Order: sequence, then C-alpha cells, then structure tokens
Amino acid sequence: RSDFNAFSGGHGALAGFSYLIFNLLCAPCFAAIGAIKREMNNAKWTCFAIGYQCGFAYVISLIVYQLGCLFSGDAKNHIVGIIAAVIVLAGLCYMLFRKNKYNENHLTVSTK
Repeated sequence: RSDFNAFSGGHGALAGFSYLIFNLLCAPCFAAIGAIKREMNNAKWTCFAIGYQCGFAYVISLIVYQLGCLFSGDAKNHIVGIIAAVIVLAGLCYMLFRKNKYNENHLTVSTK
C-alpha cells in the first residue's frame, strides 16, 4: 500500500477510486455527444446535457472521496469537503425521495 502511495505521488487508493467513478459517470465519447446533438436537435440542450453529466460525475466522486476520508480516519484535513459532501448528499436524497406534487396519475381503488 505504501508503494502505491509513493508511486502515485501521494494520492491514495481512495483518490483513484473516486477518479474511476468520475470517469464512469462523466460525458461520453464524441460519437455519443454527436448522437445527443442529433437527438436533441439543439446545441444549447446538448451543452446542457454534457455539463449536467460532468457536474453529476463531479458531485458523486466528491461525495465518495470525502466520505471515504471520513471513514478512513483522515477527516481532520478534509472537514470543509466533508461538510460540503454531506450537504450535497442530503440535497440529492431530498430530490430522490420527495413527494411529487404534480403527479395527477394515481390509481384509486375502492374496496367494499
């Protein structure tokens, strides 16, 4: 493990794992970007989609790295990042689990 840290310039396995997550979630190759542009038929929405994918990838990799630092015992050097990651994680959970107030398509079943 110390050989990996020395070889990677001081970056540990957690930073490598966070980088892998960023690459998996980041914008796709240029052919896929071309397909997105063709499907959206608008350069503005294509740029928004690519920006959203890159921003989402950054946020998720930030959460993984900062919470990994918290659980690995290196929290004293990353307290601001950990606070930011917890706030972003709480916002993502709220957006995922909030009640949809615009959903009018609900099934009502009356049993007798």
